[in-house]
Amino acid sequence: MTATRVKIMGRDIELNIDDMDELSFAGVVRYVNEQWQEAQNENLNVPDTQKIAALTAVKIAVELLKLKGLQENISDNYERKIKDIIKQIDEVDFTN
Repeated sequence: MTATRVKIMGRDIELNIDDMDELSFAGVVRYVNEQWQEAQNENLNVPDTQKIAALTAVKIAVELLKLKGLQENISDNYERKIKDIIKQIDEVDFTN
């Protein structure tokens, strides 16, 4: 396992990054920090960092689920189009 030390909202955290390169992982860390900052700015009356962490996790999860839904819709659309094309090909009379 490849472990790397990163800063997330000023805290040193050691994480395993086996499934991605360091540049991609740095982008993930930057994204998490941006989302944390947004959650913190949207909830200035919440001083508890654990609550901000939970809000950040929920914010990222909502975004992920929206993207998964979009991806499924796109996949379903392509699958439908492929079936239509196959049906059209099957209906073509090649005997002429």
